[in-house]
Amino acid sequence: MSNIKKIPDKARTGFSQLLARLGEKLPPWGFYLLVASLVLLSVPAAVDLGPRPDMLREGSIATADVIADSSFLYRDDAATRARQDLVRKMQPLVLDFVSVPVEQLHRRVQSIFIAANEALELDEQEALRGSLSREMRRELSAGEIAALTSRAMQNAALQRLLPIAGSYLNSGVLQEISAVSPYPGGVVVRNRDTGEEKRIEESFALPDLRRLELLLSQEIRELPLGNDEKRMLDAVFDDLLYPSLLPNYEVTKLRADTLADAVEPVTHRVQRGEVIVRQGEKVGAEQELKMQIFLQNKEDRFNTKLFLGTALFALLISTGLLFSPSGSISARMENKDFIFLAVLMTIFVLLAKAVAVHGEQLAAVSGKFLPESLVFAVPVAGAASLAAQIFAARRYMVTGILLAFFCTITVQGSMALFLFYFLSAMWSTRLTNRSAARRDVVRSVLPLSVGLTAMWGATTMIQGGAHTRYLSELLALLGGGAFCSMVITFALTPLVEMVFGYTTRFRLMELMNLEQPLLRDMMMLAPGTYHHSLVVANMSEAGAKRVDAHAMLCKVGALYHDIGKSLKPGYFIENQAGAGNPHDRLVPSLSALILISHVKQGMELAVKHRLGREITDIIAQHHGTGLIRYFFDKAAAMPDMPPPSEDDFRYPGPKPQSKEAAIVMLADIVEASSRTLVDPSPARLAQHIDGVMKNVYSSGQLDQCELTLRDLYALTDSFNQMLLGLHHQRISYQPPQDKSAPSRLPAVKPVGDAEPGLAGRVQPAESGMPAERRYAPAMPVGRVNGENGTPDGRGHDSGTVRPGNKPGTPGKHGQESGVSGGRRSKVIRLKNSTAQFDEADVRHS
Repeated sequence: MSNIKKIPDKARTGFSQLLARLGEKLPPWGFYLLVASLVLLSVPAAVDLGPRPDMLREGSIATADVIADSSFLYRDDAATRARQDLVRKMQPLVLDFVSVPVEQLHRRVQSIFIAANEALELDEQEALRGSLSREMRRELSAGEIAALTSRAMQNAALQRLLPIAGSYLNSGVLQEISAVSPYPGGVVVRNRDTGEEKRIEESFALPDLRRLELLLSQEIRELPLGNDEKRMLDAVFDDLLYPSLLPNYEVTKLRADTLADAVEPVTHRVQRGEVIVRQGEKVGAEQELKMQIFLQNKEDRFNTKLFLGTALFALLISTGLLFSPSGSISARMENKDFIFLAVLMTIFVLLAKAVAVHGEQLAAVSGKFLPESLVFAVPVAGAASLAAQIFAARRYMVTGILLAFFCTITVQGSMALFLFYFLSAMWSTRLTNRSAARRDVVRSVLPLSVGLTAMWGATTMIQGGAHTRYLSELLALLGGGAFCSMVITFALTPLVEMVFGYTTRFRLMELMNLEQPLLRDMMMLAPGTYHHSLVVANMSEAGAKRVDAHAMLCKVGALYHDIGKSLKPGYFIENQAGAGNPHDRLVPSLSALILISHVKQGMELAVKHRLGREITDIIAQHHGTGLIRYFFDKAAAMPDMPPPSEDDFRYPGPKPQSKEAAIVMLADIVEASSRTLVDPSPARLAQHIDGVMKNVYSSGQLDQCELTLRDLYALTDSFNQMLLGLHHQRISYQPPQDKSAPSRLPAVKPVGDAEPGLAGRVQPAESGMPAERRYAPAMPVGRVNGENGTPDGRGHDSGTVRPGNKPGTPGKHGQESGVSGGRRSKVIRLKNSTAQFDEADVRHS
């Protein structure tokens, strides 16, 4: 044991880091659970649970209709044999070309003439006549033998007749033309010496020996020779001519058999739902063959190949769930998401299997429905709508593909049925996502039914059409499917919200109700925060619509983003209503801790009241990792204290991870900071909003979301329009004065004429009261904030501009511009007004 080397700590640390990285890359265990469930669901898709009919023989009478519950092919042996016979008949005859007859003819003619020239004696001539007579199988006369020695005859034979015969024999001459007439496919001339082949379609044009003999006889008759010489030439060439094309029937048959064996068997398809034999009908040979194939396919109830193919395709499709949806680059599916999908798939795949198994029984009960029509009533659209309320578009589309794929395989449907299921799912999700209230979902039953009918029409036309006898019943099935989808959406949504803790679209509708307990508590305990949240909610909703984000989620998230302030409302300026600022009695680090805590407390309230993950994430991310600069600067300015750490004065984050969280952050900062503007004109509002957006962008708070510069410009324009409506100006009306009645109130005068920056405010003209007791502005200007550098927490000025303090003069606590607290501020001087912002929040103003 002492010889075993221990793993160094450094190597162990590196291995642990590698495992940690692999753990981050690998999907959670819920994904593997989903994959296992999909593999198990492939089993019922590959199992045939239908009834088994009895075998019907040829000549028997069918006691019931036999309908094919699945498409299959059967082989027609008679048609296959007929096709093979046709292939054999069309095979061309193979003719072997031989060059021996041409050479043999030349040698034989020359040898005869040489023998005749050498037979000078009578007995030699008689011997020659006898041998030639036996060879030519005819009796030759002495005159014909004597004619062989004629020089004119020999020249004619060698110089005229032999070239003609040799030319024909070299081109190919048959024994008889009738040998190729049984072969309509022509002939193939094959040279046995070289192996070359030549296909001749018009085989009747080939010459045979009879045709060549007639041609030579005609040539002989035209020669200027005697009768004995002409008869001798006819006898020589008639006896010595042989064919140069010899039929090779063995090779021809071998080739024909090879091509016949390669012929594909003739098969016929029996479509699903086709009647194989009707009740009371006599079974024929073809029907018996169909029954044999039909029962053979049903003998093996489990299709292994179908199971493996379905499982593999399901695995490939499910990997699409691992890709992040658009608009949320870091959102990963959790274990509960995969468990929910596994349950959803199991329920609806088993429902489709039940329809497939009991379809014939249901059709037999009513007698009005075809078994193949019942598959259109499977409520795949309702399942997809349920998924669309939870997941982003890319993920609920993958879910729709999985549902359509499994249901199609389970009911043994075609590609057209798969398209029907998938398109119906996408149409249903479209209608659901456009619904702003539950009544809109109820109203969507009609357009959903119309869409299903149009998709069914396309499906049936691809499959060859449907019988009009069942049209009304089928339309009822489609309408029933649409109604069931709507009922499923309503019935299962609350159950899904309760079991899995999801925030569906309907849950968001409920959370928008201002009578929610959290919103009522905020209204009573933190009215300023409540009003601010309402404005931010409207701004977020309008901005989300401009950048194609989830408008309803933005609105609800904005309503609840500051619910943590309701636990300690007095520490935020919008809820102080002129009371003292408790931060004046606290050290900066404690003030920052209190401000930071409202995010954590808001998250705890969201979890307690089951607001959902999306709302909780918005609450956690609506400040990002912003720095509370006011208290940081205040801590840095304290004497005899070590330099503060920025980490102690930053929100814990994370930065916005989605478009919706980023929109709520921007709307929150823009709305709160816009309250510091004095006499906000359209130009000042536009300049202010542009500066805030640039500040947030340059600080890196939007680095982890998918907001683009185009989106920021659109949000800037949307916020500007909303704030222009919020800060619209009104005409100042003077109350009517009754000169006869004494005035009970002191005379007032507009402050805007005397003090820039307080236009529209009123104060007593001659009250003798100190500045602190004068009327406060209707909307605080330069209020104490702290969340992003100020006690209020939204990066605004640290104090309330009091009417008695003019810009540039010390206020109650000795800071510039009448702002309480010793904070360093950046003063932006506008015409007739003074607006102050935190340097960390408005860097580009």
